Amino acid sequence: MKNTSLTLLLLTAPLFAGVSAPMAPAPQSDCEQGWTLSLEAMALRAYQSEGGYNEDNYDFGGRASLGYQFNDCLFTKMTYFGYSSDTLDDRGEFFRDQGDLSVSYLDWVVGQHFKPSEKLTLSPYVGLRWATFEEGVDFINDGDGFNRYTENHDFSGLGVVVGIDATRSLGNNFSIYGTAKQSVVFGSSDNSFRDVVDGDLNDSGSASDDRVVFISELGLGVQYDFAFSNVAANIRLGVEGQYWAGLSGASGDGFDNTDGQVGDSENVGLAGFVLGANFRF
Repeated sequence: MKNTSLTLLLLTAPLFAGVSAPMAPAPQSDCEQGWTLSLEAMALRAYQSEGGYNEDNYDFGGRASLGYQFNDCLFTKMTYFGYSSDTLDDRGEFFRDQGDLSVSYLDWVVGQHFKPSEKLTLSPYVGLRWATFEEGVDFINDGDGFNRYTENHDFSGLGVVVGIDATRSLGNNFSIYGTAKQSVVFGSSDNSFRDVVDGDLNDSGSASDDRVVFISELGLGVQYDFAFSNVAANIRLGVEGQYWAGLSGASGDGFDNTDGQVGDSENVGLAGFVLGANFRF
């Protein structure tokens, strides 16, 4: 009997040689589940690629996010950004140049937190974006007669946005952070102008065209983490730049109303400082 059992064991051993023991379940992520809130105050200056803006002051904008983080580190959030600025200085007693700019977007994204190493956290995400751009200029000369030229450019559209946030711990609750975001927005641009010479209407027109707009955002700064009453939080101080491509037309050149195209479309940049606070409840 012993010889028979030994023989069966020897014969069947090769059959089980490639079978491994059952794998242990993947370890549960250490992300804490809960609501997330982000509030950011921004001081930004607007630039035009052809130098059409001569206002050199920083104006305040803001960004706010509300989301939810799951214990497997999946997250979703909605983010609103809004900013407005004066873009032209008054040039004197008879020449009064006025310009304004307003931009905004609303994002809804889904992403995942990853921890490639003990000190590095990466959070890529993808989602939808609704964006708006409004710009107007008003050139007035009432020194000899009355001459006035006004121009308006408005855009709104829906598209996709992808981005990534990264933090790298430095120790003592301090980290450096970086953000990168890119969106492609499909929408319509509405444009109009009106030219008055010596008090009489000289020319006017309006046009609309479909556009594909690229919006790029980059940020970098320092973060400090803390906690209170079971709320995890951090504060951030950094710099940010945004690039809105092909939307500005505040050149005073008008446009060709016959084909519905703006005569001069330039790029707009926003750059400045960000102070923010993030909470997880």
